Amino acid sequence: RPILPSSVPREPRGQAVPLRVMPGEHWALFTPAARDSLLQAEFRIAAQSDRMGYRLEGPALERSAPGELVSEAMSFGTIQVPNDGQPIVLMAERHGTGGYPKIAHVISVDLPRLAQLGPQQTLRFEAVTLETAQALFLQREQLLATLRDALL
Repeated sequence: RPILPSSVPREPRGQAVPLRVMPGEHWALFTPAARDSLLQAEFRIAAQSDRMGYRLEGPALERSAPGELVSEAMSFGTIQVPNDGQPIVLMAERHGTGGYPKIAHVISVDLPRLAQLGPQQTLRFEAVTLETAQALFLQREQLLATLRDALL
């Protein structure tokens, strides 16, 4: 049985996988209802997902006002929302830049869990603070150091 820190959420088989997120640069561009939906609804990974991005099926996330954005850097775990309102979670082979608004980012300790999901699986997002994300990162690093030391 693998050793996992207690902070890693685990779900019963068949339930939505929780992924922790922090608000993105364009969080305020979305309606309050869209922000609530991101954090309360369940999303299913669409069949047309791949290593570039997981297209999600769920409630459409609407922006407060239409408009174009300047292309900017994208990272693994960024949640973009194209004009149809269906979020896309960017994966390992994403484009380097993009112009869709970024509503949120999956925190780094949950990226391996995200990468193990596949089409038709269901997930949900939980908001955390920067301080919580940093503490979870440090906890994981300490666990990995302990494991490394035990193996040497």
